Amino acid sequence: MKVGFLGPKGTFSYEVCSEYCKENYEKIEYKTIPETIIALNNNEIDECIVPIENSLQGCVTDAIDTLIQNDNIKVKKEVLLEIKQNLMSNKKYKLDEIKVVYSHPQALAQCKKYLSDNLPNVKQIAVESTAYSAQKVSQGEENCACICNISCLEEYDLKLIKESIQDNSFNKTKFWVLSKKENTEGHFEKMSMIFSVKDKPGALYNVLEIFSKYNLNLTKIESRPAKTILGEYYFLIDISIENGNEESAIKDIREKGIYVRVLGKY
Repeated sequence: MKVGFLGPKGTFSYEVCSEYCKENYEKIEYKTIPETIIALNNNEIDECIVPIENSLQGCVTDAIDTLIQNDNIKVKKEVLLEIKQNLMSNKKYKLDEIKVVYSHPQALAQCKKYLSDNLPNVKQIAVESTAYSAQKVSQGEENCACICNISCLEEYDLKLIKESIQDNSFNKTKFWVLSKKENTEGHFEKMSMIFSVKDKPGALYNVLEIFSKYNLNLTKIESRPAKTILGEYYFLIDISIENGNEESAIKDIREKGIYVRVLGKY
């Protein structure tokens, strides 16, 4: 079994992947989230693990957009991980000696207040992953730092400048285990799906009314542009599976001629 993740070693995705993978699983790293999902779609790997939503910064748009574009992929499992971001460098710099900070855009956003308060004049450079920022800083660039997982301290022989710098202690990221096979394991608690409606009055209400009719609890709704014409959107929703009415609701929605794609039950 080959499982893809956003690399290199030391990312939060790698942490989840390491916990998920069994002894006979092979972990394959990719440089970006879209590349990881596309590798699954192209059968280079059997499953992959990607971040899908953060409690502070919301949805991971790269992941959602790539999922929308690759309609053979299913959600197999959800994993929640507590996120602690840490400031590191190749030397034990004082804060006023740091000129550049590298990290993933989500990590930089999660530490926005800390950076504003403590490193207001530092140049922030976004890179593909938190671990890639650690890898880059470890190569010896002067007066630079990175924001990353604590595991990068040992992995890339770095120095810890400040631990746990995220703006909110309640910082969790939801990861999805993705596959091209339907999930048939265990008891299902949630269903994720995508639908799109035409740009006309009441279109979204007509769908939401069906969920209300079947007493289904929507725990999330997220819109993403369809990237066709202005005003057309895809909606990603999570439904709590409690009363077994979700299939009836999907049937009613499809009978209205509305595009629906079930990502998976898990």
